[in-house]
Amino acid sequence: MLKVLIVDDEIIIRNGLHRIIEWEKLGIGKILTASCGKEALEIARVEKPDIMLTDICMPEMDGLEMTRLMLEMLPKLKVIVLTGYDDFKYAQKSCSLGVKDFILKPVDENKLTKSISQQIENIKSEMQSTLNDNIINRKKMIDSQREIEKSLLELTEKAANHIETVNIKEKLAFDDDCDYQVALIRPEISYDSVWRQHKNLLMISIKNFIIDMVDSKNLGWTFQNRSGDIVIIFYVCPQYEDTSEQISKLQEIINVEFDVSLRVGIGSVVSNMSEITFSYNQANENCKQYNLENDKNTAASVHEAYVIIDNKLLYYKEKILENVNDADSVKKYLKKYINEVRTSENNKNSAEQKFYDLAAAFYWEYLKTTGNPADGRLETFISTLQSNNIENCSAFTEMFIMKLMYSNKKQMHEIVEAATEYINQHFSEDLTVFTLAEQFHVARNYFSRLFKKEMGEGCNEYITRKRIEKAKQLLTDSRLKTYEIAEQIGYHDTNYFSLAFKKNTGLSPKEFRDKVNNQE
Repeated sequence: MLKVLIVDDEIIIRNGLHRIIEWEKLGIGKILTASCGKEALEIARVEKPDIMLTDICMPEMDGLEMTRLMLEMLPKLKVIVLTGYDDFKYAQKSCSLGVKDFILKPVDENKLTKSISQQIENIKSEMQSTLNDNIINRKKMIDSQREIEKSLLELTEKAANHIETVNIKEKLAFDDDCDYQVALIRPEISYDSVWRQHKNLLMISIKNFIIDMVDSKNLGWTFQNRSGDIVIIFYVCPQYEDTSEQISKLQEIINVEFDVSLRVGIGSVVSNMSEITFSYNQANENCKQYNLENDKNTAASVHEAYVIIDNKLLYYKEKILENVNDADSVKKYLKKYINEVRTSENNKNSAEQKFYDLAAAFYWEYLKTTGNPADGRLETFISTLQSNNIENCSAFTEMFIMKLMYSNKKQMHEIVEAATEYINQHFSEDLTVFTLAEQFHVARNYFSRLFKKEMGEGCNEYITRKRIEKAKQLLTDSRLKTYEIAEQIGYHDTNYFSLAFKKNTGLSPKEFRDKVNNQE
């Protein structure tokens, strides 16, 4: 639905314009009003209206100056000037600014309605033109992506001496200053997983997710091999994270977002493109033999046993920091940590140091995950420790950490609430965990875990659900074609949209529309 902003310093005019026009029939969903140019600019920054009706003579800033600033901010805004001044210079200046119509007061209801209707038609025409351009551009991108994937397949599957390195390098714009390392990823779908019936959709979703995390940041290239496995050619450079670290982060988020673990194989680092096929073959073999997730769990279990025996406090501290957003886990390990200090330390200075080590580590983790600036509470905590016995230090340490955690929990709720509101308003755009994490200034791993913990579903799952809800509405209430609906709700690949729709509804878009029409 479109938005209209009415700007006039007289409340009678603002209310009158609000009442006399049948906005809902015209397709206007929200009417905004402002009494001056400054207020109008503030509203427009937040609401981004589609049409503005404005007077010229207003206090502080006249309507034409406000229009100039408004169109700099919102170039597509349709402006209709309403004025009591029948002066050619005003009309001339209005036209030079890009004003769409100039109507004299007292306003004729029919004339104004006709003018607004014309602007709505212009907006719809522009939207359709943009949609058509997007479809054409997306088709070109899909064709280009197919060419890229074909080149990447050649790069990994052909013998080294048969690779036309120069042509591939030109097609892919490979980074010459890096070495290369191939990783091969294969999702492990459990017997009772919903993905068992929708494996193609899962693979496309994970591939697109990794492209957003890797390719778009120029960290490498992602594609699917002939077996359907996901292959990533990582750039190996001093300024980039180690490949295993990148894979670990990908696995963590994918596990949260799609509720699947990954079987991963990593090849050796190679120094030129002609050797990428060797790294790929190694990754393929390693993927058959090892499950990275199981290996990690096994290694973690061995490490856990080791640290429990040799250094309980270090182990408890690590578990507290790993579960900074899980109140039950923090309480459990914090209690163990405090009891261990109380039972094993008779020296107050040593006990103080251990309490401080934990509190400081938790505090800095809190600042890192919330983005809050450092304050003086850690210094206050040190003073508290120095002036109390071990028993009281134990209590103050627990209070310090729990207060931070629940403060963080409130902020967590606010972040997720803001994120869901943003998704609901922008799901037609290219939304990903990465872009949302950047929007709310938090680490993407943290945001992904936080969203699922608060909402009970992954962020991608939530975005998909909202898009499918809108698709169902458009299939029911409009005559838009499937590809037009896909574009409007943020899917640039119609096949991908159809797969996602069928997974969520059990029907293809066409079958859904036919079913609705038959019911009528």
